[in-house]
Order: sequence, then structure tokens, then C-alpha cells
Amino acid sequence: MRNAEWVVAVLACLCWAEEAEPELEGKPLSQWVRQLRSDNRGLQVRAARTLGAAPGELHAGIVPLVLPVLKSERENDKFAAAQVLGECGPAARKAVPDLLPMLEGTQYERNRAAAAKALGQILKEAKPDAEIAKVTEALIVAFRDKYSDVRREAVKACGVIGLAAKACIPHLKTPLAQGDQLLGSHQDQEYRLVRRAAAWTCGRMGPLAAGHMDLLISRMHAEGQHCPEIVEAIGLIGPVHDNVVPNILDKMEQKDGGTVWQTESWQALQRFGAKAEAVLPFAKRFITEPRFYGTNNSREREALVIEVLRFLRVAGPKAVDCLPQVENLANYKYPYNEEDDMTPVMRKEAAKTAAILKERVGK
Repeated sequence: MRNAEWVVAVLACLCWAEEAEPELEGKPLSQWVRQLRSDNRGLQVRAARTLGAAPGELHAGIVPLVLPVLKSERENDKFAAAQVLGECGPAARKAVPDLLPMLEGTQYERNRAAAAKALGQILKEAKPDAEIAKVTEALIVAFRDKYSDVRREAVKACGVIGLAAKACIPHLKTPLAQGDQLLGSHQDQEYRLVRRAAAWTCGRMGPLAAGHMDLLISRMHAEGQHCPEIVEAIGLIGPVHDNVVPNILDKMEQKDGGTVWQTESWQALQRFGAKAEAVLPFAKRFITEPRFYGTNNSREREALVIEVLRFLRVAGPKAVDCLPQVENLANYKYPYNEEDDMTPVMRKEAAKTAAILKERVGK
């Protein structure tokens, strides 16, 4: 038995000395941990997935078994250990000092990416402290890593950590616009994933990310249908100036790229409430003509109409102008009698919205 494996076995015995060692899929935990050091990549991945999916009550026992693997002399072992520790979440907080050096001290980009992701998972929603500040600083440095996987995971990790990582906000500008010159090309795919992560992290920062609003609006017009996280972020930041709502409306009216991405647009407008009343004429047209919103797929169409109905409930007093159209939807029948389970849901949502609007009329 190799020295490292012996250490793991001893730790396992100490951890479960007073009771039978837990098993996962018919194998003891310590055996899965040893498999993290396998020379076979497939076996490593299988072990990482199995340990990562272990019940939460086992995390406290798994962490001390996996920490030695994170310090392995073999670079090929570290990514699997980082994945497991990340899935253990806050229970693996003691792993943070060993994960931090992996962000820059490894030759393998998969290890750096795994370390960044794990740091986010472990420190999710953590309260600010000196360690969080140190981690955030290291993740910001990783925003400039030469590999897109590392940049994406580092940017996303800051968003997962949340407001405790708000120091990252000024540094999100570069990943938000990364690869702009390749927009629409096949080569742009890896950069787009970084941009989507950056937009998502902006949303997680809420109004504190208002300084990026103009850039987000620009990105929405350039690729909104391919990057729904952009308009989602705009919704979470809020209508910080008068141009926010008109720009969302302009993009929605173009109907380029279909209607699926508009789900996030309507959800953003729901957050704005009466501040988005300028969209009401568009909403009225949208729910008046079934073909207006661009698809023959009833599930997609009706799911989108549900979002419009939810917007009307919060869109202020002028939304009562849409009451006749909403009542029609409460009795809507698909023209060719082709209904799936979304049709009755849409009718139910329409009836609920109609009741709210009628109450406003009464007032």
C-alpha cells in the first residue's frame, strides 16, 4: 500500500472507529477515496461523482478523507478531490487554504477550474471576512487566466459566494465583453460561456452592479437571445435609469432568435412592476394574437404567455386596459384542439390575473 493510501485508510478507521463505515453503492467510503487516486481517469471521475452525491450527513466524515488527496504529489489527483470538496459545500471550509494555491500553482487548467468552482461552492452565501476577501482577490486574478474554463469558473464562483465577494464587481467589465470580436462565430462559444457567467454574477450582485448597466444593455442587443443571463441581470439590478425599460422593449419587439429567451425578459419586467408600464401596449398585442408571439409550439407559447400574465398583475393601474384580452385567455382553446398540460395552466393563470385586474377596476 502506498504511503498516501495508508494515511487515507488510517483516517477512515479513525473517523468510523465507533460504528460501521458507511457505504456508497455497495463500497466503503474509504475505497471510493482511494479510487480518487486511480490512474484511470474514468474511475477517478466515477469516485468523485459518487462521493460528491453522498448524503449531507456524511460530508463531515468525507472531508478529512479527501483533504490528503487534494495535497497529492500527482497533479492528476487534485481535480477529483476539489470536485468532491466543492460538493460538500460549507462542511469543507477547512479545505480553502489548500484550494487557493491551486488557482495558480498547477500546470493543469482543469485543476484551476475545479479549485475555483469548489471555492464558490464552499463559500456560498458566506459572510464577509478576511478569508473571503483573500479568496475573492485570488479569483479576480483568475479572471485573466489564459484558459476560458478557468475564467468562467472564477467569475461564476464570485457570484456563488455572493455579496461577500462584491470586490469583484469592477473587474466584471472585461469578462462581460470577452471575445466580442468573434461574436456569432463558432470560435466564440467558449467566450460566450464566460460572458454568461459574468452576467449571472452581475445579477447576483444586484443594484451594486448598476455601473455595468449600459454594458449589459449593449450586450443584450448584441446577443440577448443567446445569453438570457444578461436580461436576468438587468432585472435583478433594477431600472436604474430611464433607458432600461425601453431597451428591453426594443429587444423584445425584434423577436430575433425566437421567443424562448423572452421568458427572462418578462421576468425582469415583473421585478420592475409599475416602473415598466411602458411595456403594456406591447403586452396587450402579445396576448391578443396567438400567432404574434412567434411559434406553433403550444407549450412554449403558453409558458411565455403565463409570464406576461404575471407581469400584468404587478404592472400598475394601467394594466386594466388588458382585461378583455386576459379574459379571452381564461377561455382560450388552441385553434386545432391540440392541448398539452400547459393549456389549462395558462387558463388558470389568466383567470387569476383577470380577478386581480377586475378588483382594480372596482376601486
